[in-house]
Amino acid sequence: MRIEIKDKNKFINMFNKMYKNNNVSNVNGISIDSRKIMKNDIYVPIKGNKYDGHDYIAESFQKGAIISFSEQRSNNKNIISTKSILNEVEKLAKNWSKLSKSKIIGVTGSNGKTTTKNLLFHILEKEFICHKTVGNYNSSIGFPISFLSSKVTDQFCILEYGASKPNEIQKLCDLVSPDYSFITNISKAHIKNYKTFKELIDTKYAIYDSTKNDGVIFINTDEIEIRESIKNKKIVSFGFSDKSKIKIKLEDNNLIINNKKILIPENLFYIKDIVIAVYMICNYLGVTDNKFQNSLKSFQIPNGRGNYIRYNDHQIINDSYNANPNSVNFAINRISKIASNGKKIFILGDMLELGDIETEEHNKLADSFNKSNIDIILTYGELSKDIHKYISKNKYSKHYNNKSKLRIELNNLVCKDDIVYLKGSRSMKLESLYVNN
Repeated sequence: MRIEIKDKNKFINMFNKMYKNNNVSNVNGISIDSRKIMKNDIYVPIKGNKYDGHDYIAESFQKGAIISFSEQRSNNKNIISTKSILNEVEKLAKNWSKLSKSKIIGVTGSNGKTTTKNLLFHILEKEFICHKTVGNYNSSIGFPISFLSSKVTDQFCILEYGASKPNEIQKLCDLVSPDYSFITNISKAHIKNYKTFKELIDTKYAIYDSTKNDGVIFINTDEIEIRESIKNKKIVSFGFSDKSKIKIKLEDNNLIINNKKILIPENLFYIKDIVIAVYMICNYLGVTDNKFQNSLKSFQIPNGRGNYIRYNDHQIINDSYNANPNSVNFAINRISKIASNGKKIFILGDMLELGDIETEEHNKLADSFNKSNIDIILTYGELSKDIHKYISKNKYSKHYNNKSKLRIELNNLVCKDDIVYLKGSRSMKLESLYVNN
């Protein structure tokens, strides 16, 4: 990960006030990867499971770094020694937040964070000066560093708040509290790091609790309940149910919101919940329906997040960036609703980070497959092997631990006009089924 410092003078002044013994005259970027270091960068060495970034400090200077942090003592005047590198990065972000005049739009949730952020940015940047979190850098280290690439004069800064363990979002909010906030949904993604599902919910909900008192909270009440703790704040609630102040209706591919029709392009229909939320936020911020509609037409889904690919004479839906029970069920429902002249083939890679419930949650998917109109179910990975015991004999299903053999099977099965849906956790790399075919 490397970010570019865009507001150089402001950042340099802030940095020199914080580190008076390490005066710098130019900073181009910040990197946690020594391989990506460029001239006049600040290097942030991170200790990982396999590598320790401290081993590459000397290399970072050779490549042009001007400053490096270190949790080891050093006499090098260009090395800032500290007990905790994370604390230093957090201090930088917190001080940057004090300087920033941006209105912060905070997005979190189990699924759809990055797509929501990208769609918001795609629409708002045409009306305002905007910044968004780089990539999916939403972790305890990625979030603060990514925020440092914003300008203090940005009108809106769209930040993705991620969490893989308890209280993580609260800590990010302590660095940068949102003016506007939205939770996409809450499912059992990353639940292995939580004692209970409630603990996971509480962790996500911190973004609402931490929204500034004069800010606005956007809630899809079909997904998230309105807790007592936020009832003193301004809430815009919406959804298909009667629980919402703003009730959404669906007519064909049109959303009916406050008696207004918003046409959802066919390639975005499966993320209609995200489109609705983004519309509610953009509408509140003054984006007209016409401008919203026009911007929606030009939005492209990032690779691996449900984008369509035409491959030879059949179609692929690449949704292989991540997987958890909620998103897999969503995917099964999605492909079931797609009209097709050919077969529907679903390839499921293991859902990871589910902890003790991993076997149960995989096997439960069999019921969803049985109720679907999917013709062929192929699974890959150790965790999904038992699911086939529960899949109906009316469907063709098979398990593979070897991706090469799975690729051969897929090539033998797929025909003209078929739809192949790829869904699995990122490390399963299902998209490689269509590489070097």
